[in-house]
Amino acid sequence: MIESRSRKLLLLTGITLLAAFLRLYRIDSLPPSDGYDQATYGLDVLAILQGARPIFFPSNFGREALFSYLVTLCFLVVQDGATAVYATSAIVGVLTVPAVYLVAEEMFSAQEGALARFGGLLAALAMAVSYWHLSWSRLGMRAILVPLFAATTVYWLWRGLRTGSRWAFVGCGLFLGLSMHSYQAARALPLLVFLGFAYVLWSRKSFSRSDLINLILAYVVALIVFAPLGYYFVTHPGSSGLRVGQTLVVSFSQNPGRNAHVLLDQLIRTLLTFSIRGDTDPRVTIPGRPALNPFLSVAFTLGVTISLVRIKQPLYLFLLIWLAGLTAPAILAQYGTVTKRAIGATPAVAMLVAIGCLALWDSLHRWAARHRPSWYRGLSVGLAILIGIGFAYSGIRTYRDYFGIWSSDPDLFTHFETGQSAIGKYIKGRPEGEQIYVSPVPVDHHSVVFNSEQRRDVKSYHGRFCIVVPKRPARDTTYVVVPADDKNSLDLLQEYLPQGEVVDEGPLHHQLPYFLAYRVPAGAEAQVAPSHRAEANWDNKVQLLGYDLGNVTYKPGDTVRLTLYYEGLGKMNTDYTVFTHLLGPYNPASGGPLWAQDDSEPCKRSYPTSAWDAGEIVVDRFALSIPAKAPPGEYKLEMGFYNWRTLERLPILDAAGQVADDYVILTQLRINARQ
Repeated sequence: MIESRSRKLLLLTGITLLAAFLRLYRIDSLPPSDGYDQATYGLDVLAILQGARPIFFPSNFGREALFSYLVTLCFLVVQDGATAVYATSAIVGVLTVPAVYLVAEEMFSAQEGALARFGGLLAALAMAVSYWHLSWSRLGMRAILVPLFAATTVYWLWRGLRTGSRWAFVGCGLFLGLSMHSYQAARALPLLVFLGFAYVLWSRKSFSRSDLINLILAYVVALIVFAPLGYYFVTHPGSSGLRVGQTLVVSFSQNPGRNAHVLLDQLIRTLLTFSIRGDTDPRVTIPGRPALNPFLSVAFTLGVTISLVRIKQPLYLFLLIWLAGLTAPAILAQYGTVTKRAIGATPAVAMLVAIGCLALWDSLHRWAARHRPSWYRGLSVGLAILIGIGFAYSGIRTYRDYFGIWSSDPDLFTHFETGQSAIGKYIKGRPEGEQIYVSPVPVDHHSVVFNSEQRRDVKSYHGRFCIVVPKRPARDTTYVVVPADDKNSLDLLQEYLPQGEVVDEGPLHHQLPYFLAYRVPAGAEAQVAPSHRAEANWDNKVQLLGYDLGNVTYKPGDTVRLTLYYEGLGKMNTDYTVFTHLLGPYNPASGGPLWAQDDSEPCKRSYPTSAWDAGEIVVDRFALSIPAKAPPGEYKLEMGFYNWRTLERLPILDAAGQVADDYVILTQLRINARQ
């Protein structure tokens, strides 16, 4: 017996090392960088290191905090944010493999034959080589905690039911409570524990006072562990079900027939994901790749079939309940990937794979014991070799699919927002006190914020709609521009601030630098000259400098393209909206002289007035579409500012500081009749 346990331990060590290799190999470079969600966990880490101790993070649709605390511990060791996020999920994935071994050994211990001897090892091996579990282990998401907690919770539950140990039920409650701090899909586990407990006792045809105490003990411990998060949910109504409500596929406002049809579609989609047609999100997998390869799929299907045949036995019914219960979140959710929502079912899938492989072996053994054919031993050896080849194929294919096919996808750069992360790292490296502008990536993008370590002296605008130019920068100023998405800024910077130059480049993307850095020395004089001078002072907050207008005559259906130049005069706490109106004869459609307008916060909301500093010149573009029914005649082009919350216009002051008006007429336009 001791020798058998030693061999199992040795084999389990080898399987765990295989799992560790697949999950930790190149973890510092694959995935290529942190994406938005992963950077969110990185920001959690920065908050925790700065003293925050949340039990729940309300940002990004709301998130349980346990994974973020684990990432923080890993960050203290590796000292690299993105690596810490990915390494944490990878380590959790590795630990899940021996956890699956333990629960499988416990659940298969009452069986006979090969399933009792090798079932735990085969289930652990199935988990280790599973592409489904591997890809999520390396993705840096808190959902990877669910399989670990599902396996450990069921292990202690089954052990308690087998031995009656109170400590086992304490362990069950502990891991059940911890699972509530992981991911929403784990909320199916309390029901799974109850159903498993109830069915095992029902199959025994007995239920004692001690059994009731054990069940209560497990749930009391779970409630104690869950209590801090439960208190948060009570004091923050709606936080617990926000994401669930957003993704729920059924709607109580729809008729039952419609809900049933949608549920059936989701059920079919989920079932197909296992073996036929997988998820299509390229961040998660090779689009369309099933969760299980052909060998694992056949073994899984055989395991499910055998479990249905033996459904009266607690082991097999419980595994089917586990499979269905932890797959249910994928059926009920209309957004997101099936493999993520159903990830809590992966330990059950691994054990069903083991059953599928070993039940055939046991059936052959029982048949041979009765008939004793001469060719039995050869067939037995052949079947063992076939199973071994199947698992070797699974491991090789998982490696090839992940490290070969998926990792070579050139669009991973975009999927994991490598460019945004590179911008954040570049910003972090700039000297303190340097002013930085970024276009068109918003500086509140989590990858930028995280990788810049929350650097504050950074602003962003969208160069397709505007450009921001310091009139005379008091300090060195760097523009970080993404040319593929902003084809205007670099040309305009060379025109408005010719003293600057391109000094750095970002990583290559499609053989071109993702970003270019244009640096302007302190004291450079901006050479901004609108083609038409115009002046207006809005409440000593904004100064109009002039405008550009290509034409003064138009036809119905044309577009008036207007460029406005204004300068910030002081810090503003309000985000004002710019209105540009084309006024003419009475328009029945508007009930007044208004024929066209383009109202927007500056830079199409990418550079609101609350971000402006004194001395910044904003060159802003507008487009007013002239209706096809506009009559010929003279029109006026006016503009101004207003607070969209109150619709109160910002007043224009005269030279004496008195209110003169709340709009300015830029020019007159002529609309000719359509030829």
